Amino acid sequence: MKRSKLSSALRDFGRLKDVRQLSKDDEHRIEEQPRLVSRFYDVVTRFYEFGWGTTFHFSPRQPGQSLRKSQQRHDEAIGELLQLKPGMHVADIGCGVGGPLVNIARATGASITGINFNSHQIRRGEDRVRREGLSDSCSFLYANYMDVPLENGTFDAAYSFEAVCHSPNKPLAFHELFRLLKPNGKAAIVDWCLTSTFDSAIDQHVDVRDRIERTNATPELLTTDQYVDAILSAGFEVIEAVDQQATNCHPSTPWYMALQGRDASMSSFARVPAGRALTEGVTRVLEWMRLAPAGTYEAARILNVAADALVEAGELGIFTPSFLVHVRKPT
Repeated sequence: MKRSKLSSALRDFGRLKDVRQLSKDDEHRIEEQPRLVSRFYDVVTRFYEFGWGTTFHFSPRQPGQSLRKSQQRHDEAIGELLQLKPGMHVADIGCGVGGPLVNIARATGASITGINFNSHQIRRGEDRVRREGLSDSCSFLYANYMDVPLENGTFDAAYSFEAVCHSPNKPLAFHELFRLLKPNGKAAIVDWCLTSTFDSAIDQHVDVRDRIERTNATPELLTTDQYVDAILSAGFEVIEAVDQQATNCHPSTPWYMALQGRDASMSSFARVPAGRALTEGVTRVLEWMRLAPAGTYEAARILNVAADALVEAGELGIFTPSFLVHVRKPT
């Protein structure tokens, strides 16, 4: 990203704290927040790709299993849950740079359209799909997932990883997903939520939540119960709602270990505390030497704060990045 563009994206992202003060039903917030979230991804996508590869979501892990392997297994399990197969047209809501899309398309043979409001990520996704030889079955659509320019009942099924949490109005997002699915179509939504352990009367809980929301562009995280209520309000039937980290993750390999340094290796170094601290320090020097765009250090600092807050939330048990809601649109 050019020098002026990164600083501009950071300034726009900084405005999210003001927009979030508006009601979730406010038209300006509904229109503006997705744009500001996209600007957040203008800031962080290159850092995410450096540390995480092409798949940005957390996944339940088992002993001896790498982060990348757990992510691939998670993606493929969602494809199996939805019984995806060749001939089906599937939506990937908030598809990032296309990591899960490629994994699921390869495993199931389904045709997948990735919906994303960030043009840089779409370009990255298109490049990957082309390299994987999936251009005939997979594509991307630049659109706000709360207002998708497609006909009613376009998709046989849909899935989403850690994306709806960015929405200013979750019921509105789920109403749009409901519209896009064919009758009897199913969706699997995996997302960030506060658990039942979260207590708004405990200052530490509130502080950790606020840091997560502020540094990950996820204003107003919902509890798992609130999340299910938002989905039900759109007309969906809930088949299953479960915290995958509580049910599918081994106690010795919590989801946040990817940020702790407990699985340190050359490939994971950029994610762990020492690697993040080094990245922050190096970016400060490079920016001072004008070898990195202005704002690079601030972006690294924000992501460091975000990672520390996520680890703390995981250790407290007040947050999950993998709340799965499997739903059906009634006939």
